[in-house]
Amino acid sequence: MKRILVVDNDEITLQLTERFLGNFGYEVEAVSTSKLALDKLNQPTYDLIISEIEMPGLNGFDLIKFMSKCHINVPLVFLASRDDRTTIDEAKHAGIDRVISKKNDYINLPHIIDNLLYQDHKVAV
Repeated sequence: MKRILVVDNDEITLQLTERFLGNFGYEVEAVSTSKLALDKLNQPTYDLIISEIEMPGLNGFDLIKFMSKCHINVPLVFLASRDDRTTIDEAKHAGIDRVISKKNDYINLPHIIDNLLYQDHKVAV
């Protein structure tokens, strides 16, 4: 079973995503801050991390910088409220595997995750 860490300061999004992906057979752990996510990354491995970009304290871009610095090589997906072209370009440059719009693409989340986890190529941002 593939393990996914979800990071979002919105409790409703966390609960929905945890149930939604759980129904598709993923083991999901949900945390509400990047600080908690960093603590979790010191534990057993995850196959994928899904993070909101905008969060108090450390944001999603800070999270990927930490992961890179610590050589944590796990696909990172932004599940974002903000999905303008500038944000998408910045995410692509930072090495984010995919930006998923909460308002437009959330329903496709399991399919997108399947593509990232079960295919050998990266999905375009």
